[in-house]
Parts: sequence; structure tokens; C-alpha cells
Amino acid sequence: MNDDRDQRPFGQEGSEYHIVRPERERSAYSDADYRSAPRGGEVSYGYNPAHYYAGGEDDNCHRGQIGFRALLALCLAAVIAAGALGIGGLYLLTRDRREARQAGQGGLSDELYAQVRRSQDVEGPLAPVPAEGDAQPLPAEDIYIAACDQVVGVSTAGGQTANTGSGLIVTGDGYILTNYHVIESGYLQGLPITVATYDGTEYPAQVAGTESESDLAVLKIQADGLEPAVFGDAEAVSVGERVYVVGNPMQNLPYTMTRGTMSAQDRQIATEAHVTTNMFQFDAAVNRGSSGGPVYNAYGQVIGLVTAKYAATGVEGLGFAIPAADACAIANELITKGYVSGKAYLGLVLDNTFTPAVAQYYRQKPGAYVASVQADSAAEAAGLRAGDVITAVDGAPVDSADALVAVIRGYKAGDSAELSLYRGEDELTISVTFGEAAP
Repeated sequence: MNDDRDQRPFGQEGSEYHIVRPERERSAYSDADYRSAPRGGEVSYGYNPAHYYAGGEDDNCHRGQIGFRALLALCLAAVIAAGALGIGGLYLLTRDRREARQAGQGGLSDELYAQVRRSQDVEGPLAPVPAEGDAQPLPAEDIYIAACDQVVGVSTAGGQTANTGSGLIVTGDGYILTNYHVIESGYLQGLPITVATYDGTEYPAQVAGTESESDLAVLKIQADGLEPAVFGDAEAVSVGERVYVVGNPMQNLPYTMTRGTMSAQDRQIATEAHVTTNMFQFDAAVNRGSSGGPVYNAYGQVIGLVTAKYAATGVEGLGFAIPAADACAIANELITKGYVSGKAYLGLVLDNTFTPAVAQYYRQKPGAYVASVQADSAAEAAGLRAGDVITAVDGAPVDSADALVAVIRGYKAGDSAELSLYRGEDELTISVTFGEAAP
């Protein structure tokens, strides 16, 4: 992704949506953070119903009762089953958002999407349109028939990676919108990506552009005369109204339709790296492989892209989607330019091992430690040096590399800011004008 941590030599940057492996402890819902689940190998990380203990009845128990050993086994089995639950190909919700919000971090979606709309100098092909005033809700079967022309399967395979998900045809000449995490593993390994339509035709796909922070990607296939989706306004759908999801869950159940209701608007969903994205919540069933598929309103318009689901024992019906207006804004940038333009960039290589705890141990001020400065960058022009510790941006406190990157996301290329920093024992203030992040 295009931020100032891409080249830092300490630790492993990777995607901001860090992997949660199935053996790790699952966190409870807290409205509503998520992490990406692993994708690869032969192991299934999809939703698995709890497997209950099925042992024989204890001789000393009356019928209908469970003996102590059986009860203990039941509890152990339930714990094991709970630990095995996952959402491969979907994002898993975690409990980090409150801490992130209290720390003043996150806030990606409002700034990024507003920035995208400001910076677009080429109008893209995608735009949500309101349903006509006299429009009548469509039968679910008609929505499904239309969806079969618009929804595709997206897969990457080869090497150590095998992943499948869903996608959406957005132009008649072969642009496909999906989630970045659907293609991430294969894309980073240079593996082939395949798009399959309802009639079974398979097309090799090229990546037109990706935006990992908003978890969106656009693919391009060589095809004409495709049936593109019509986008609607998610905000025009009231809580309680009917919605429909069509996707390819569990790899072997393509073109599955589920239906439910709009559950809530404007959920700020945060990754473990404290990047937040605005999504709406719905209760139609989604599972591994549903990522990247559309959410339809009652008029057959796509109002969102399925991206996240909360999964835990005893929890059902908590799905999340990127609203169509936000998805279209990003997709237009990816289609017309290949990247999201206007994102602020400093040009620093940061040491993410310099945490507040490390700073306290060495009796230094906590902040973002500059490992090196890139040549011909905004940071070099401003006079930043290796060894500087940045502690604030325009007065907003910074106590780590992640915190600095999170704050910079609130700026766009060309904006100016005052950086507070320590250079040895000296406390300085340096003015900087942000450059633009390259693709």
C-alpha cells in the first residue's frame, strides 16, 4: 500500500489487514473490528458449525441428563470448535476499535473517500443512481436472474495459494470490481487470476488497480457485451428494508442468493492496524467466498460490496459491506488512473520497532523514529533526518510509526503540516508539504 511504511526495514509490513490464523484466540464483537483470515493450502477456514460431544450416556445418569465427564467433554469440544471458526476470504471482526478510537487513530473512510472525490480529474464510468420515484420493488427471482449476468467468480491458484471469492461486472467491456483481500495472496505472488461467468466461461484477468486500505481491487478481462451492474444509494435504504446477496460461498456453491434486511448504517469497521472503513451492516447470510459479491436493494440495484462478517460461536447475521458510493469513487480512480491519486506521502522509512515501551526503556520521547529519508522526497525537502523522532503532526500526538501513518491519512497531496520532533536533545518544529503517493 502507498504509505510511508512501505520500505521500512524493521518488521514485516505486508498488508494492513493482518492475517488471523485459526489457532489464534478469537475476539468478541465490539462494534465492530475485523481482521483478514488466512487463505492458502488445503485447510478450510470457512464457517463450521460447532461439533458437539456425542459420547454415550453415563451409567449413573438418568435419561436426559449428562454426566460430569460428558459435560466436560462437551465443553472442551465446544471450545475447540469455537477456536476453529473462521472466515477465509472474509474479514474477521476483532476488539481493537475502541482502543484505536481512544488513541485518535483510524478514520480512513471519511478522509480517503472525500479526498478521492476532490482529486478526480477524470470522471469514471461508475456512479450510483437513485431509484425512480415510481419504481416498484422487484420479485427476488428477477433480481437473481439479473445477478447471474452481473456476478462472477474470482479465483487465484498455484504455488502455495488457492483462493476463491466473488466479483461484480461494472462495465460492458470487462472491468470487474472485487475485494482486494480476495486476490491479495495470489497477486502478491504473481499467480494467475481467473474470472468465471455464470455460463462457465473462464477469462484470465489482469489487475487494473488495487486500494488495500479500502479493500478494493479492479480486474480487467478481455470481453465485450457484458451486463454491468447498476449501482444504487445505500443511504437511501432504511434500516429494516429487504436486501439480497449473491455470491460464490464455500467454493462449490456458486451463485447462491441469500436475503435479509439492512441492519445499520455507518458502522466504522477497523482493522487491527487501526485503519477504519465506513460500512453498512446487514443480516443476509454470507460465508467464505462471498467476499466481493454485491448487496442488492429491492429494486435490483447494487448498494454495496460484501467485505466483512463477524464469526463466533452463538453469533449470526452480522455482515458488513462497503457502500456503493464509496466503492464507485475508488473504482473510478482505479479504472481511469490505476491507483488512488492525491494521497499524502512524506518519503520516510520508519522503524516500527520503536514502540512507546521501547522509548520508555531507553528514556527517550515516544514517537515515530525515522530510520532514513528517501531522496527527492517531501521529507528531504523539509529537512528531516535519520534519527529524528516525530512526536506530533499539527498538534496531534504521535507515539509510533503506525500512529504517524494513521495521522497522515487525514491529509492529501499538497497539504502542509507542522511536524514536532526531537533531534537528539533538541525539540524542533519543521514545516512540510506532502507529496503524492505513487502507485
